[in-house]
Amino acid sequence: MSNACRQIELGRSGYLPESMVKWEGSPIPAPYMYYRTSSMVAYAELCAPEDLFDTFWSEVVSCAITAGATVGVSVIVADPEAARPQFEGVFRSGMAKIGERANEILVSLSARQQPNKEWHR
Repeated sequence: MSNACRQIELGRSGYLPESMVKWEGSPIPAPYMYYRTSSMVAYAELCAPEDLFDTFWSEVVSCAITAGATVGVSVIVADPEAARPQFEGVFRSGMAKIGERANEILVSLSARQQPNKEWHR
């Protein structure tokens, strides 16, 4: 069976306001301000055999969210690679209930800025 890679959102940190101008109207356009907010989003990046995810996905999600909360979303966002050992330790202890197959799950973390909503006036 082949490996599958999946991503779990662990949480959002920060509230960054954004704005942009769109020129609308004819024949003389007028400037209209549009607004949205964005946040830094922390993710658990996981790869494992597909059958393992199919069988234990709810446990994987639960353990990843617990590990993310334990380490802290803001810590993960600040430096995902530095946060990974602690995250992986908490994650693996939670996954112990599935036995040796837990060792087949590869774990990494990432963070990126994403909008919270679409642009609006």
